[in-house]
Amino acid sequence: MNALMIVAHPNLDESIANKNIAEIMSDKGVSVRNIMDLYPDYKVDIEAEQLALMEADTIIFQYPFYWYNMPAILKQWFDEVFSFNFAYGPEGDKLKGKNFLLSFTVGGPADSYSPIGYNHFRIEEFTKPMEQTAYLAQMTFLAPVYEHGMVYVPNVYNTKEAVEERAAKQADRLVKILDDLESTAPEHMINEFVKDWFAHFDKMADDGYFNHHLDKQAKLKFVEGEYIGHEGFSEWYKEIKKLIKPDNEHIIKSISINKHDDYYKVDLTVNLKADTYHDGFIDLNVKETWKVAITRDGRVKIHEYKVSTI
Repeated sequence: MNALMIVAHPNLDESIANKNIAEIMSDKGVSVRNIMDLYPDYKVDIEAEQLALMEADTIIFQYPFYWYNMPAILKQWFDEVFSFNFAYGPEGDKLKGKNFLLSFTVGGPADSYSPIGYNHFRIEEFTKPMEQTAYLAQMTFLAPVYEHGMVYVPNVYNTKEAVEERAAKQADRLVKILDDLESTAPEHMINEFVKDWFAHFDKMADDGYFNHHLDKQAKLKFVEGEYIGHEGFSEWYKEIKKLIKPDNEHIIKSISINKHDDYYKVDLTVNLKADTYHDGFIDLNVKETWKVAITRDGRVKIHEYKVSTI
């Protein structure tokens, strides 16, 4: 999961909460862009910012909650970077499918953001424009992450240590979200499925497992011939089980997963080490190309499966 954090703070060096959060996320491998530092004259390099966005899977916007909104530099950044035919419009699909995550620090206490509090409205009501921005850009809007009491006024409000503690808590929440996104990302799901698929081949499992993950009209091309769907796989597998003994070993030497429209192309090189019933021990290297999709119930479904020897 490639995550990018856009930090917008008028003076990050003097900040406690936002600076600590940015530093923690950077240490966790998140790419951090301090746009106030990059553009002190407010002249945003639109091309550079758009390129950074396109290279990310999850985009975190980190800023202090200013007058129920965001700092001016971030508002200008959105106005210029989320442009026509980039973020929206007939050709504006460049951010489609990316995760949009607001992370901001709130100075006031939680009870002030309620119908009976002095700010009257709940925090989420103030983030509606950003939620709609994500929807218009065809992004996935994630629930905002924030902590209250994130300002330190010496001898008046809070302690520096208390703000630092809350900042660490907010960063931990962000890390947890990124970890959860990583574990449910299609590429991660496919990678884990590939391991499980070959683990079932290792023990020569029942063909029901394999057919459960094959489309009924899946195109199958093995060294032994070409087959179609469940019946084709079962026909091929029946003969393979007469040849190869259980407790063999499939070693995944390389794997590449790339999205193509509604499908994922999986390119593999696999080494098979196995005892056979008639021809002794075999040590075979193959190249495999799969075309797979993720079903609504979160299952990997194979539509094409091609194998060739190396």
